Amino acid sequence: MNRPFGLFAIIILFMSCSEGDIIETDINFTATPEDCFNGNDFVIYKIDTDTNRSISLNFTSSSFEVNQVPAENASETITLNGTSNVLIYRQFDSAINGEEYFCASIPPSGIIVTEELISENGTATISYTPISGNTFTRTIVVSNVTFKGPGIEIREEVFEFGSYEITTP
Repeated sequence: MNRPFGLFAIIILFMSCSEGDIIETDINFTATPEDCFNGNDFVIYKIDTDTNRSISLNFTSSSFEVNQVPAENASETITLNGTSNVLIYRQFDSAINGEEYFCASIPPSGIIVTEELISENGTATISYTPISGNTFTRTIVVSNVTFKGPGIEIREEVFEFGSYEITTP
């Protein structure tokens, strides 16, 4: 007599257990990063034109140079703090022009952000690999980052933002 009750209890237990919300947002996509700056404020961004989404690393630095490589190809570390140094994932309702959206003093109007996740912590490491002469590969890797948005939180131990070539003067 206890057997049917035990089986019933196990079925109810499995039906009531939850692994949590299913997160369908995939913040990883392949695109070549681009950059721009205004004084000591920098943006390194990439755009997935097929799905109208972007990810951008926005930071303030007095030592970073867009077209320079640190002495002896040293890496640079940026601590993400949720305010001035952030990694932002955005989904848009239509296509955007990265230069106009990220680099203009006033972004274009009429673009609607349908989803936004902002990092609240983590560390971005920017490293350099010589290619030839004055050409280098700049690679950005973010570690221990948590993205948060309305009703969603995504944790990435290692997030490979991407790589792109720069040529120094």
